[in-house]
Amino acid sequence: MRGPIDYIVVGFPGNKFKGEVLAELADAVEQGVIQVLDLAMIVKDEAGEVTMLEVSADDTALAKVFPYGEQQGLITDEDVAEVAEVLDDNCSAGLLIVEQLWAKGLKQAILNADGVLLAEGRIHPEAYAELTEKGGE
Repeated sequence: MRGPIDYIVVGFPGNKFKGEVLAELADAVEQGVIQVLDLAMIVKDEAGEVTMLEVSADDTALAKVFPYGEQQGLITDEDVAEVAEVLDDNCSAGLLIVEQLWAKGLKQAILNADGVLLAEGRIHPEAYAELTEKGGE
């Protein structure tokens, strides 16, 4: 049984990706919070040319992100093209597919109780802060 699977696309204006992002990702993997199923880095240069950086589990930092072997190839060329289309020139984006391991036990308990998913979504912290500020007025 798998936990919930999410995709995340994070943009980096000016192509200012920093290694601390991979370090935090590796930390979440090591703690058993998530499992990275696939990862791609898409770069658009100043002339608008797009390249996808190859992600290799041979890299030390990436070996921590993919402790169970290579990524699973879930990200397609079409996914990369879609992300590249919305990128400004001289920007990059990380496309990440993760399994939420922390939720596996909860999912099993819901299934054991014959529970069914009726809806799902995500409220980002910034939106939550805005909602709670308005509620307190």
